[in-house]
Amino acid sequence: MKFLFSWLSTPYYFNPSVKFKLKIGFYFGLFVFLFLYVFKPFNIPSLVDLILEYTVLLGVITFFGVFFMLYIPALLFENYFDEDKWTIGRNIFVILIGIILIGSVLWYFGNLFKSTFGIVGINYFTFLAYTFSVGVIPLLFFVFINEKSVREKREKRAKEINTYNKEKLVKKILIPKITIYSDNKKEKLIFKPDDLVYISSQGNYASFFIQENTNLKEKILRVTLTKIDTELKDYVNVIRCHKSYIVNVNFIKDISGNARGYLLKSDIIPFSIPVSRSFSKQSLKSLLN
Repeated sequence: MKFLFSWLSTPYYFNPSVKFKLKIGFYFGLFVFLFLYVFKPFNIPSLVDLILEYTVLLGVITFFGVFFMLYIPALLFENYFDEDKWTIGRNIFVILIGIILIGSVLWYFGNLFKSTFGIVGINYFTFLAYTFSVGVIPLLFFVFINEKSVREKREKRAKEINTYNKEKLVKKILIPKITIYSDNKKEKLIFKPDDLVYISSQGNYASFFIQENTNLKEKILRVTLTKIDTELKDYVNVIRCHKSYIVNVNFIKDISGNARGYLLKSDIIPFSIPVSRSFSKQSLKSLLN
């Protein structure tokens, strides 16, 4: 049981691409059509000359249903579908809800199709049982294999990056300190670039974590990360690695990876900082000394 909960909380990749969702919908629709048409389970042979039309109908409905489940809920429940919090458990929950909803739609239109030709339809719960028997095992197997494959690929790449050695070129800073002003220009924060460890976004505010002696001090300013990134563009060691984080790469000691993406680790930062998937392998290499 402990292993199961651990597996369900494993980071997983949620792809926000509309093209990807259309592709997944197409593949699942095609799978449903081919499976039903070729193997003809669940009393489908009773349809005789209508088998092709019936299976095509279910395949098309599956395509639209899968795309709907991948696209619409992510728009309505942004916090739940946060890419940085996505796990296998959340993914499986969406799959199970999707199977119930899509199965219900398939049952309705399938029986409507049959009734047009005077054919008796299938009981709703029986049809859902059929739908689960066809969909759950392949989908869970796909999630398991996909997470394992992507995680191992990222772990291997992270290992390659960590063993990569190159000299880091640091642009000479002409000023000993940097001044960042708040959006309303009424407040400001002054610090040495070398003392900045990382910056995180807190809504309309940014939290600056600055090293003072051996301690990490947090200082808050009402300013966007985009503006900060622009102000720090001349300091090459300070990089915006994620929509919510800016880091000083001098403090990054290790990179790890999982199915969701890459993580930056530091001796002074108490947690791992995520890296945007838009970062290339070469960009990741430049993050390490």
